[in-house]
Formats: sequence, structure tokens, C-alpha cells
Amino acid sequence: MERIIREDSRCYNTWQLLCTDCGSNLPGEAKKCHPCHNTQLVAVYCTGQTRVAQYFDVLRVVELWPTVGYFAACSVSQISLRFTSARERIRHACEGGSYCPLLRTLGLMSERAKEAEDWANGLCLQCVRQGEDAEDGMCSHM
Repeated sequence: MERIIREDSRCYNTWQLLCTDCGSNLPGEAKKCHPCHNTQLVAVYCTGQTRVAQYFDVLRVVELWPTVGYFAACSVSQISLRFTSARERIRHACEGGSYCPLLRTLGLMSERAKEAEDWANGLCLQCVRQGEDAEDGMCSHM
């Protein structure tokens, strides 16, 4: 998914400004940075690089990055919930709207995780860890 986001060469306006002194994100109509009073503000654009950074940032927040630990310890339903949470938590707005590669990728990943959850017929990790076994395949945690 990172490659898909990175290789999309489209660039969109975000209608935000960045303070070159303190790194604050400001609304597009700002004339100066209120925290540090700097007037040298640069426009922020949605590019492949900024999308990749936001992608990994939101995955880190919902504990899906780095993948090695979380994917080994979480059930399919937990992974699905985390992808849904990533899609809902992303604070990204650009002129690409719903066509922005970042938003489309997070939406796709959420859909695929939900499909995997719907098709998975697995075990409850909590039951496995506690040595419990439900005869009918259902447990009290579900």
C-alpha cells in the first residue's frame, strides 16, 4: 500500500500553511503564526511523500505499525477494527477529496480487513491463551 500511495504523482492543495520556525499547521488564510509570531509561512500540499508520512503515522496511532508485533498478537477482528479506526482517525483534507490516494487506500484496507473478518472462522485468542475451548466454536467473549 505504501508503494501505491508513494507512486501516485498527483499533488493536491490542503488549504493549510506551515510555520517554518515552529512547525505549526495553520489555516490557509493565516498571516502569521500565533505561537511564535513568524510571518514566513509556506503552503502545505498533499503529495506522495506527505501521504506516506500520514499513512504510517495513523497506522502507528492505531497500533498497526510496525506490523510484526501487532499482526502476530491480534485477531482478525481486532485488525479489522484497527483499520476502521485508522480510516476514521485520519485528519486529512485536500482538494482531492474522496479521490485522494491516502483516503482511498485507508478505505480499501478497511474494506479488505472487514472481508477477511467475514471469511475467517478462527479461534478466540483469549480462549486459547486461557486454555479454554468452546465445543460449539463460540465463546462468551464474542
